[in-house]
Amino acid sequence: MDQDITVRDASVADADALSALVTPLARHLLDADSAASAHAFLASLTADSFAERLGNKEFAHYVVDDGGALAGMIAMRGDSHIHHLFVSRSSRRRGIARLLWEHALRVHGRREYTVNSSEVAVPVYERFGFISKAAPQTVKGVRFVLMERPRLVQRVVQKQYLNDVLSLPGKS
Repeated sequence: MDQDITVRDASVADADALSALVTPLARHLLDADSAASAHAFLASLTADSFAERLGNKEFAHYVVDDGGALAGMIAMRGDSHIHHLFVSRSSRRRGIARLLWEHALRVHGRREYTVNSSEVAVPVYERFGFISKAAPQTVKGVRFVLMERPRLVQRVVQKQYLNDVLSLPGKS
């Protein structure tokens, strides 16, 4: 990971950049057969909508700043739902999504989490310990998979980590 990369709280000043990052990436969430009904979702991606959510205490937004450019963002609704998680195309496969997710875990605590994942992002969330709770569905023109990360997963992940660390060569 580059030294110029930092995770920080997003501010209202980031609204334009957040909209510019998310809007083109979110198009793959739209169901081709019902995209016309996705106007509310698309309206939620404008800079004004981001600015409104950034001022709403129900949401927490974090961004990865990569030398002054936004490489990715995560928005939490409440303490347990991933509202958005997007990484710029040029920043993919660099651990940005995991960096954002781990930051959210540190801030919001270890609990059950939910997300309405795009079908292409399901493997990413599975690596974070999420499991699909339903078949893909379309609501208001947006196609997604309901996923949940049970609290128990955290204990299993911690136990596996401890087992791995304790079994490293040179450890007795």
